[in-house]
Amino acid sequence: MAEESSTGGVIGKYSPIWAPIFVVFIVAAFFLKVNLEPKITPDFFFSSDSEIFQKNQTIRDVFPAQQQILLNVTTAGSIADPNFIEKIGSITNRVKAIEGVTDVQSITSGPDDLEAARENPLWRRLLIGEEEKSSFVIAFVDTEEFAPLVRQVEKIADEEKNRWFDIRISGLPYIVEQIRRNLTRDMKNFTSGAILLSALVLFAIFRSIRVVVGALVACASAAMLTLTIQSLMGISIGILTANLGIIVFVLTLSHVIFLTSNWQNEEGENTAQRRWGTIAHTLPASGWAALTTLLGFFSLVFVEAKPLNQLGVGGTIGALSALMCAYLIFPAFLHEGVKDKDTSPKVIKKARSFKRAPVVISLVTFAAAIGLGVPGFTALDTDPSLLSYFKEDSELHEGIFYVDENGGSNPLLVVVRSENLEKLDESEAYDRMWRLQTAFSEHPSVGSVISLPVIMAEGDEHWLGSLLPWNVLLDILSKPEYGAVAKSFVTEDRTQALFMLRMKENGRNRDRLPIVADIEEIPLKYGFEVTATGGTYYLQGELAESVARSMTVGVVTLIIMFGIIGFVVSGSFMVCLGVVICALCVSAIVLGTLGVFGIPVDIISSPAINICLGLIVDDMIHLTVTAKRHLKEMGGSMRQAGVWQKALSTQARPAMVSTLAIMIGFSVFALSDFPPSQRFGLEIAYGAVLAVVMALVVFPYIVQFGYKRKKEG
Repeated sequence: MAEESSTGGVIGKYSPIWAPIFVVFIVAAFFLKVNLEPKITPDFFFSSDSEIFQKNQTIRDVFPAQQQILLNVTTAGSIADPNFIEKIGSITNRVKAIEGVTDVQSITSGPDDLEAARENPLWRRLLIGEEEKSSFVIAFVDTEEFAPLVRQVEKIADEEKNRWFDIRISGLPYIVEQIRRNLTRDMKNFTSGAILLSALVLFAIFRSIRVVVGALVACASAAMLTLTIQSLMGISIGILTANLGIIVFVLTLSHVIFLTSNWQNEEGENTAQRRWGTIAHTLPASGWAALTTLLGFFSLVFVEAKPLNQLGVGGTIGALSALMCAYLIFPAFLHEGVKDKDTSPKVIKKARSFKRAPVVISLVTFAAAIGLGVPGFTALDTDPSLLSYFKEDSELHEGIFYVDENGGSNPLLVVVRSENLEKLDESEAYDRMWRLQTAFSEHPSVGSVISLPVIMAEGDEHWLGSLLPWNVLLDILSKPEYGAVAKSFVTEDRTQALFMLRMKENGRNRDRLPIVADIEEIPLKYGFEVTATGGTYYLQGELAESVARSMTVGVVTLIIMFGIIGFVVSGSFMVCLGVVICALCVSAIVLGTLGVFGIPVDIISSPAINICLGLIVDDMIHLTVTAKRHLKEMGGSMRQAGVWQKALSTQARPAMVSTLAIMIGFSVFALSDFPPSQRFGLEIAYGAVLAVVMALVVFPYIVQFGYKRKKEG
């Protein structure tokens, strides 16, 4: 027991007096440094030093463009009705007065009148909906502060709509703000609910208010410490790190439950000695478990996708914070009143009477992993529609859906130049661009297209414009007095032109990047080549590909690392094999279920699989370390049944309690109105159940498989 004595000697220096000091320091730093308001902007996809971000930024620098908020106004009558036109004029004027709005285009602001909008190709595409049942008011936004702007737009829409006119809002700034609001609301409501339910479970199991308070203090301190360090590093709360607090809370809770359970089984002359012994027995397994969790998050640090990168940094900090707070804070709350009269849970005793249960459960698990994993993994939707972020029966979903159906909702930017490098202000190039404009418009994924030919067509509508050469007309439309509108679509040297495509999200059954690849091939048929592609549609496609990579290469790499750690901890190849097989089965069943049932894997819910893997590895390592300790007492092989029975008698209970607390806590997210939060919580609850079954039944069975027959033979 030299290892334990050494560990105990170090931990023996622990003093409960440091716990309140540490907590006060963390709380003070948290309230001084952390802003809990999620910050989500349209360019949150990639870090500024990534090649993908720089490629997109180059387009924005060359072709100055602004974000747009779209208000679609529908009428049961005709858009030519004077009352409807008056309503559009009122909305237009009110939106123009909002701070951050630089320009507004509508049938009363831009074209001379409705007839001019009908006849002009530009205005018709921009302002008039399908079958002339609606009209658009387009606000151009030059601000990153979307929250106050969206609030004012919503207020105008609420006040202007009535039983004759309905108003729907869309546009990326509006969608981003809705995601931010949902994340903020869920952070406040459902995170609190998850913590409360977890606390009730702990009290029901351990019957100690002091333990429950200690667990909450330690877990909350770890979450606050993580967010504080992250804030000091200049990383604000983002689309993924909004859930980082509850993730760290869960990581800490696992350490706390194993500490409490081992305290119940620890013997000692006094409280201090029992405390030191408990820490000495639990810390090695917790340390290895924390290492596996840290590796899981650290693997995300080097990906280009900014949300995943930030989660990787925050999760790495969180894994260390969880271990630190669990062992520096929680032991001070352990006391003699926490007793366990039956150290061998009844469930373990009953399980021994069902000798074939592990065989049956293992076979069912392997069959489920293959049956769900093989077809499901290939069907995973890691690039879901923007509409999947909102409930189908919600007003928000209906509004975005309607706008998407009437001209698309997600911008894709395509920059082209002539293959012979000729200037694009000549008639021949202009004609080819018109044909390219038409070809883009005919693609089934494209809702509408705005480009240089459309801008030129607007100028050509004027009697004087029809008499001017195209290069002269382009010069005129580039002047400030005409809004320099042409500069947003053609470079100064007139060799490159921008096509702004509004892509459809509804009904998309392919990933975005293959669609983008199809669109990039179209210009070749008309003598053009694509020099750059960007916009939110493209960035979301790249982000989805990063998520897919992290769920394939990342998960496989982690499982291999977990297997290596299992071998290092146990010195047994069968333990290593058991860790790998169980982690693979959990991944296959969870991801396979998502694929088979068509559940979207969005950027917010995607980290759930990492947490599920962390849960099963955590349980298996605690079980393995305890089994190895019993092996030193009993002698023999790591694969003998007695070693694992003894380990299960003390470690099964904390594993099941931890699973129950996590499952009940995260199930509360099912009540959220935000589908990504629902998926995030329910996937973790589902994975937690699988993890505990795999760790307590299948894992020991794999380790022991064939041992008796080999010995008898």
